[in-house]
Amino acid sequence: MPRRSPRALALWGSAVAVAVITAAIVAGDLATLHRRAADLGPERDAVIATHDLAVGTVLTTRDLAVRRVRRSQLPSIVVTDRARVVGRVVAVPVLDGAYLVARNVAPSRRTGLDGVVPRGMRAMRVLVTDALEPRPGAVVDVFATVDAGAAGTSSATTSVIAAGVTVIGTDHRGGGGGRAGSGGVTLLVDPDQAAALADAQAHGVVTLALAPPEEATHH
Repeated sequence: MPRRSPRALALWGSAVAVAVITAAIVAGDLATLHRRAADLGPERDAVIATHDLAVGTVLTTRDLAVRRVRRSQLPSIVVTDRARVVGRVVAVPVLDGAYLVARNVAPSRRTGLDGVVPRGMRAMRVLVTDALEPRPGAVVDVFATVDAGAAGTSSATTSVIAAGVTVIGTDHRGGGGGRAGSGGVTLLVDPDQAAALADAQAHGVVTLALAPPEEATHH
């Protein structure tokens, strides 16, 4: 067997040392990753939205996907079984890719618009005469303009009668009283706001203004 030169032996020794050190580092990193994974807990299914889900949406399998996520990284009320929410009504909007939690959907026994009306609230349809047609889930302020005779004043008055209310439906059914551009918008309001809206429709004209979602008064 030929003798290796001192330089070759030194290089070989260095290579062995590097290999040993690298193996030790990799082993240490793997051990750390395993410990970290154990700290995060086992993986579990989490249901997410495949696109934005508006209030009133009846969920189908196309609206939902399942992702495997470490348990400690999930809220305790996340939905884990997609089949349990298919056919349910969205009561709180969900953004694309967000986890679906229990409060996002109405109870299984409730369907249609009544599925998104919580206790103490009302679904109220109003006729609006402006061109604004908000999408379900949008937040709006409602204005009423009452003519001088009905208001008992010298000129028409306009006031906000419901601020930061959520739209739960729109339609183009009749009933505009001959007003051009009228359309129906169903709003989620409290009983006092419902009474004010009924009075405004009887004595004036109702219009809407879009408001930021952060200004919703009822969730």
